[in-house]
Amino acid sequence: MGKFKADLDLHKLEIFYWVAEMRSFSQAADLLSLRQPTVSAHIQELEQSVGGKLLYRIRGRVSLTPLGQLLAERAKNLLAFKRETVAAVELFHGTLSGELWIGGSNIPGEYFLPQRLGAFTRKFPAVRPILRIGDSAGIIDDLLDGKVELAVVGYKAEESRLRFEKIWDDEMILAVPKEHAWARRKSIQVSELKTERFISRERGSGTLESMRQLLAKSGETAEEVLTISMELGSTEAIKEAVLAGYGISILSRIAIRQELADGRLVEVSIRGLVMERGFYEVYHGHRPLHPNAQAFREFLRIP
Repeated sequence: MGKFKADLDLHKLEIFYWVAEMRSFSQAADLLSLRQPTVSAHIQELEQSVGGKLLYRIRGRVSLTPLGQLLAERAKNLLAFKRETVAAVELFHGTLSGELWIGGSNIPGEYFLPQRLGAFTRKFPAVRPILRIGDSAGIIDDLLDGKVELAVVGYKAEESRLRFEKIWDDEMILAVPKEHAWARRKSIQVSELKTERFISRERGSGTLESMRQLLAKSGETAEEVLTISMELGSTEAIKEAVLAGYGISILSRIAIRQELADGRLVEVSIRGLVMERGFYEVYHGHRPLHPNAQAFREFLRIP
């Protein structure tokens, strides 16, 4: 018997990867704009070239053989390299074009991403960003559902399919209106928060989740130290309610920098509590990014 020698056709490998990822020949064919028999033929030829069966097909269900699992993992790395290389070449030539689907939780979506996207489109005017804004949990769901390719959110979720990378540090501060009695104080105790009406973000918000984690570090829970009078769906709504005197809140410094500068809101320190959090870039670990999204990832890291 002659010595076996494996060989790889990268185009066939990419087709196999999407069949393996989607566990479906028909869905992979739709994604790749190919006919299903063409996909099946490519998989059969790839199996011949690597000397073994890659997929089990039982009653319409697709699963990976041990060799298929090995090849799928290597294919993911090769396709990631291809994606990054294509993006680098596009960046070099300045030829990026088409849509960029991106998501942002409220703080990065309203106060950070619009400026970065504007600068990105000055460099690549043929790219059209489409920005979805919502709470962190909703944006993470959008990413899982394929409605956005890349997102920036306010907390790191426990989701094995996603990759989170910290890209920005944020400071959260206790803000009160200028007429409030605490506006003349430099600091308060954590226990004093209970005496005031507190305006909170809704459940699913990264700001709320970060606030809960920060309070937990002081040995308290939000329920123990806060008297929540309202839950509002955006930082802008909370800011307006605080300005109107309906309560106090803990907000991102970047979201209220203008109100702090002109004196309409006042920062009050909470003794013993350092209120810092991170914002995270997140993308699906099993889906190669479009060159536009990959290029924007690189752009976000430019100071």
